[in-house]
Amino acid sequence: MPPLELTTSDFDQFGRPAGTFCLITSEQYGELFSLDSGGGYSRVLRLTLPSGTRLGELIERSVPEDARVLAVCPGQFLDSPTPRELGGRRLAVLPAGSTPLTGEQVGSLLRTAARTDVTQHARAAEEFFDRVGDSDRLTIVDDVSGTEAEFDHTVGDCVWNQQAGVLEEGDQQIFPSGKLSVTAAEITTFEPEARLLGLHGDLTLRGWPIVHRHRDPADGADQQRLFEALSPLVSSPVTLRVAAGSIESVTPQTPGATSAAVALEKLLTDDPRYRVIWELGFGINTSTQIIPANCGPNEVYGATGGVVNLGLGITPATRFALAFLCPRSSLVTSDGTAVLGARKAVRRGRMQRVSSASCGCH
Repeated sequence: MPPLELTTSDFDQFGRPAGTFCLITSEQYGELFSLDSGGGYSRVLRLTLPSGTRLGELIERSVPEDARVLAVCPGQFLDSPTPRELGGRRLAVLPAGSTPLTGEQVGSLLRTAARTDVTQHARAAEEFFDRVGDSDRLTIVDDVSGTEAEFDHTVGDCVWNQQAGVLEEGDQQIFPSGKLSVTAAEITTFEPEARLLGLHGDLTLRGWPIVHRHRDPADGADQQRLFEALSPLVSSPVTLRVAAGSIESVTPQTPGATSAAVALEKLLTDDPRYRVIWELGFGINTSTQIIPANCGPNEVYGATGGVVNLGLGITPATRFALAFLCPRSSLVTSDGTAVLGARKAVRRGRMQRVSSASCGCH
């Protein structure tokens, strides 16, 4: 395929263009990208990340302190740089190592990032956290299935995370951006006993699953098999019965969901750590489209009103990390206000207008 043309000034995630823009790619994909400064940056730098070198090491050693850094390394796992390594640089990373991405998919995600309105994301995040903060009790509902789960975020040590808005000096985000979440502990760690203690009730899974793996290439075949086993969830829902943030049972809502329910139940039985709802995520990127594959960046998918997703496990503590998009679900405050999800996407109170001639005789 021809090189993907990137215009550095298109990516508002970095804020106003200034100083150095640096693109970091893996060695085997360096020719995949064509870079155009597009104005605003005084210098454009291209680097490749050698196999066995940490991203933070390369940044600290070779990237100017004022740089906006975009890392796009398909097939390569990137550990987050430490604050010391990153310094005052601004870093955006396309998650392209834990799930397989084709060149076409990378191109689609880069075009999504160029369309993303990060100022709108910042406003959406502020509105989200204001409404959530004013409501002790939140409810996740699926109006089609009739399931409902209550989440009291004042119980336990919840950590709220924001991967949205304009990067400031020393910040790092996923790329494309557009995800908010709450985890049972710091997002980069895994504590087997930590869980979202305030989460109780029934949750509906119906949407694209995501199966992340860690570095071992030998896990790739099992990763693909697990993804395929869970793929019936795209159209056939299952119900999770949850108590104190832990999954107690998995029940298919339709015959078509039986195989996915069996596969998920086997996973929970083989490794009980997957029973913990490690993360409640909220995709708010309404510029992106679902990539119909096992695609990690699908987690930012926000449809038109935001999308709830669930996270189970975290690599490398668990062999795989799973995320489930739930585009039919809604997050609702205690006064019934839809913060995010399918209910928020429904336009209410719009008057229906007939555009044809009223006499009916033309």
